[in-house]
Amino acid sequence: MKVLAVEEGWTGSPLDEFLAAHWPRISKGRLRDLVREGSIQIDGMRAQPSDKLRTGQVVIVEAEMQELKQIKAKRVDFDVLYEDEHLIAVNKPAGIPVEPSRWGEHPLHMSGALLEWAERRQANGDQGDGPLEKRPRGLHRLDLGTSGVVLYALSLDAERYYRGLFESRLVEKTYHALVLGEVHDGGVVDSPIAEDQSRGSRGGRMCVNKHGKPSLTEYEPLERFRGYSLVECRPKTGRTHQIRVHMASVGHPLAVDTTYGGGESLLLSHLKSGYRPKHGRLEKPIMDRLTLHAQSIRMVPFGGGEALEIAAPYPKDMRVMLTKLRKFRPPTHYDAY
Repeated sequence: MKVLAVEEGWTGSPLDEFLAAHWPRISKGRLRDLVREGSIQIDGMRAQPSDKLRTGQVVIVEAEMQELKQIKAKRVDFDVLYEDEHLIAVNKPAGIPVEPSRWGEHPLHMSGALLEWAERRQANGDQGDGPLEKRPRGLHRLDLGTSGVVLYALSLDAERYYRGLFESRLVEKTYHALVLGEVHDGGVVDSPIAEDQSRGSRGGRMCVNKHGKPSLTEYEPLERFRGYSLVECRPKTGRTHQIRVHMASVGHPLAVDTTYGGGESLLLSHLKSGYRPKHGRLEKPIMDRLTLHAQSIRMVPFGGGEALEIAAPYPKDMRVMLTKLRKFRPPTHYDAY
């Protein structure tokens, strides 16, 4: 059994927040279950996860916390794009999921990396091994193969505020995507999206369906090449795979996206006429992940003031891809955007 005294700084905090600060590597959902089961109490009395704490109370933990499943927090190199007292924005590398994968096939994930970052920074500060005061809280997700801006709240109040912005569609998100085909004009895709229930469809695949959830994406061409286009997409809703589904629905799937009509990878041989690979060597792809980048996010920050815009530079693979396209696939005629 472990007994934790509620100190003045935690007055008014929900019980589940207090517990998450002391055991940040145990999922908040599991901590809430322990409270509801009666394994965690306040002053010896059963409690609810949302109960507000008062100075002088004691939280009694009868569960063997060290035996519970722990979130794997490993170090991942990532660029911090913005940070203040309540928010941190990072540039997610492609190939690393935002959250832990269901079957553990991806031991590295951004939530674990941000937790490791927060623990390391606190250990190097004045608080040492105390409860984790600034536990990063993920506010949204990107697909495994997508790079770009991801936001994490660093306080409970900030988490509530930013989640409210997302729910109210007050967060402006901009993505850059390389798609198949030449997009000459901008447009709007206003098509509901639902999970694809057709026979033979792989789990998690989405589709345009009149019975789905309302979904809207604005898009416009940024740069055109022979057979490809770089487009800017501005989703006004936040459905799973929204940009991938919507662009495919108008005949322009991502250049690399086998789920929705794109290729398995983008090779130099796809772009350069007369390309000859080196003898005995397999051709390495320029990009072998989704040709999609979360370019920027814009919203009013916690506490008010002028709108904050956070942008993520292209990763190396996208920069190389665009360089090759400009060199080997320039548009037939000059086009001004």
